[in-house]
Amino acid sequence: MKCPCPKCDALIEVSEQEISAGGSQSCPECKQKYWTQREEFMLRAYKKQGKIYCIGCGHELGHEMLCMQCGCLCPDYCIVQSSKPVARKRKKAGSSFSFSFGRGRRAQPAVWESSGKVAPEQSKVPSDHKTRKKGLTYAVIALLALVLIGGMTKVYLDKQADQKYAKSFIVALYGVKAGTDLSLKTIADISSGWKETVENTNIPPRPSQKDLDKSQRAKARISAAVGKLSESSEKFIPARKNLVRLQKVYEKIYALSISTPGTLDAFTVSTRKLEADFLKTAGELKSSMPEVLQEKLQDSLDKYPNLRFML
Repeated sequence: MKCPCPKCDALIEVSEQEISAGGSQSCPECKQKYWTQREEFMLRAYKKQGKIYCIGCGHELGHEMLCMQCGCLCPDYCIVQSSKPVARKRKKAGSSFSFSFGRGRRAQPAVWESSGKVAPEQSKVPSDHKTRKKGLTYAVIALLALVLIGGMTKVYLDKQADQKYAKSFIVALYGVKAGTDLSLKTIADISSGWKETVENTNIPPRPSQKDLDKSQRAKARISAAVGKLSESSEKFIPARKNLVRLQKVYEKIYALSISTPGTLDAFTVSTRKLEADFLKTAGELKSSMPEVLQEKLQDSLDKYPNLRFML
């Protein structure tokens, strides 16, 4: 795990062995001592001198109840600070000192008995009141804990759902671009063959049945991939609408590739216009993509290199 030195801010490497053992270490840059220690998640309630890091992935933790890097709920953490943490005092239950100091009045009944008088019944009321108050406090804490856990669970599940939707979105976008490239290649082959025979005949060449079947299968797969995106959270709606618009431009290019054009010039003009519409719609799609989609696009470029035109 890499983190800044609490003394000189130099980037230092803290090993898992150092974190597990805990204790004082030396910074390789400033030679000053710093303290590392692993702590359980529940100890985050105590004040820290410096930053804390997820014990699972080393990512710096904020105020969230989960690690935003690896998604771990309630993670243990590592502290890296300039000095040893202050010892946390815990009150010992049942000690004689706390009993005599905090409950000194409970000893009064003995005085009443020695004098032959009966202690007032109201002396029992404070104890019953404290018991009820303590039970109510525990109930409130338990309720808050349930609400907090429920909130953290929802955040985690929403994040997982966003990642799953982003993956499906990039697959559909890849399909639209691949189908468009396939249709444009067919159009280019028609135009090239037409130019070679235009002096002898004005009949344009037709794509082979194999190419037609391939383009038709691609169109069906693209429709299915885009159809899976029909249900989405509100933040994905603008991007999904623009993707559907991009799909419609692709379908026009596909229709042109299997049509019987009138003249070569008209065929070329239609192709250029549709290519320009495709790039314009792709730019509008890019500007409407939320951060989670843009990050997924960047991560998918090695697998889908034809999507680099979206950068």
